[in-house]
Amino acid sequence: MKSWWRKWRLKKFSSRTATGMVPLKSMHSALLVIDGTCPDCASDAEKLAGFLKNRGISSSLIFIDLRKRSKDNPVYVSGDNVITLRDVNWFGMPRLKKKGKLFRVKADLLVNLRDSDDFTGDFISKVADTRFKIGSCAYEGNPFDLVVTGTGYDRLISERIDEICNFLTRIV
Repeated sequence: MKSWWRKWRLKKFSSRTATGMVPLKSMHSALLVIDGTCPDCASDAEKLAGFLKNRGISSSLIFIDLRKRSKDNPVYVSGDNVITLRDVNWFGMPRLKKKGKLFRVKADLLVNLRDSDDFTGDFISKVADTRFKIGSCAYEGNPFDLVVTGTGYDRLISERIDEICNFLTRIV
C-alpha cells in the first residue's frame, strides 16, 4: 500500500524539466540537500555553499533528519530548513504546506548528499525543478545526472564535496 501511494505522489509532483550537465558559469542558484544526522553536516553544508557563493551562485540548504528524538540521537541542526520525522506523512512524503517551499523552487543545480535511499530524499530529488542534479546514492528511477558514490562513513561527505567541486569547475 505504501509503495502505491509513493508512486502516485511522485507521478503527480515530479518535475518535468529536462536535466543535463550545466556549466558552472551558467548557474545562478542551487538547492543543497544534506543529511542532518551527520555530526559535521553544518560545516559540510557551509563548505559547499561557500564554494558556490565564491562563484556567484546563491544556495538554499535543506537538512533531513528522520530519526526519532531521544537522548541517544543528538540534534546537529535545527531551524525552518530542517525536515524532521514530524514534517513527513506516514509514507515519507514531506508535508507540502509546511515544508514544500523549501524544495519547490526553480534552481540550476541540485546536490543531494544523503547516503540513505529513503523516500523523503528521493521525493525532493525528483520534485525539485532543477536543470542539473547531483546525488550520492542512486534512487529507483535515478533522477541524477551525476552520482558520487560512497555509502555510510567509509567515504566522508567532505571528500564527496571536494570531488563535486572539482567536477563542477571542469564542466565547460
